[in-house]
Amino acid sequence: MSASSHGVEIHRVLRASPEKVFAAFADATIVARWLRPSPEVQLSVLAFDFRPGGGYRFAYDVPTGERMVVAGMYRIIERPARLVFSWRIEPPDAHAGIDSEVTVTLVPSDVGTELTIRHANFGRADAETRHDQGWRGALDLLEDQL
Repeated sequence: MSASSHGVEIHRVLRASPEKVFAAFADATIVARWLRPSPEVQLSVLAFDFRPGGGYRFAYDVPTGERMVVAGMYRIIERPARLVFSWRIEPPDAHAGIDSEVTVTLVPSDVGTELTIRHANFGRADAETRHDQGWRGALDLLEDQL
């Protein structure tokens, strides 16, 4: 995983087919199990309309009692190879108002799937660091789900 002024990029090889990995992004029940920075953080899916132009809204509850809400829109869905969606953190979070974009690319490999996640357009280095760590933790949980 790398961070730059343009975003973060994560590469991971998963021992599951691209179809199975893609399904983990496309099913709200599965998303709630893994799309969080650590096992201690709980994710509630508040809205989930998985189609181009459809939206989502997630609430993250951290052990300290704080809640962070993220919302966005699915821009591109190319099953099982590519997914692009916006990522907007809502107030009162310190990173509220940043309208970033996530691109997920899945490529078949000898052992399963090469996954690349590019999260860009933060405009703030501290947001990049936070999301770098968050995606790393989420992908650990995704591997456990697969």
